[in-house]
Amino acid sequence: MQEKVYHTSFEQEEKYWWYVGRNVIIRSFLEKYCKLKKGSSVLDIGCGTGGFAASISENLIPLCLDTSPIALEYCKKRGIKNIFNSTLEEFDASNLNIQALTLLDVIEHIENDFSVIKNANRVLDKDGWLLVTVPAFKWLWSKHDVLVMHQRRYSKKQLVNLLSGAGFQVEYSSYFNFFLFIPAVIKRFFNEHFVKEVNIESVEEVPNFLNTIFKNIFAFESKVLQKIKFPFGLSIIAIARKK
Repeated sequence: MQEKVYHTSFEQEEKYWWYVGRNVIIRSFLEKYCKLKKGSSVLDIGCGTGGFAASISENLIPLCLDTSPIALEYCKKRGIKNIFNSTLEEFDASNLNIQALTLLDVIEHIENDFSVIKNANRVLDKDGWLLVTVPAFKWLWSKHDVLVMHQRRYSKKQLVNLLSGAGFQVEYSSYFNFFLFIPAVIKRFFNEHFVKEVNIESVEEVPNFLNTIFKNIFAFESKVLQKIKFPFGLSIIAIARKK
């Protein structure tokens, strides 16, 4: 990613609605499906500036893996001790006893996403868990995808097939960021087709009151997704187990 994206992420991860809401959803699924014991090790692949890893550090041991020295320096500032500057392909997971992996909006940045998932299978312990989130729908491609260097967006079927083909048993998959889908699509369409010059940032500024509203709406999905699966959304979540 562009360097400025890391700086923005570090500043915003603990307060911006999208980061906060997504992390609430991910933690709820780690608890419901993976049922990790306190002190279990979770490897966050493509950890960025460590916002999610820091959010689980009270009960779990986060391991942060990234190829960006800038990102890993920010992880250190968050107090994360277990950091690794490496690709997943070159990563030595021996003796780490990794019970779960997270790939949170990562594989869409990588040309060979299948290779990443295969290597995730390799480093996981037997019966280990993989939790993946990705952006949804190719037709939603926009200038924002270009800024953050996406290679693609996914359908749920594409993601499930990718995980299954790499040796995982998919236990759950759904679209999410459902309630804000329609306003987001309308705004994106308007910017793409009617606004000639748009200042695109990795995190789009919103007033504090809107940030609070969006954060609460998004985080609320953690409860709804436990009972139903959404037919569409801005993102996709999948939970899989190593066969």
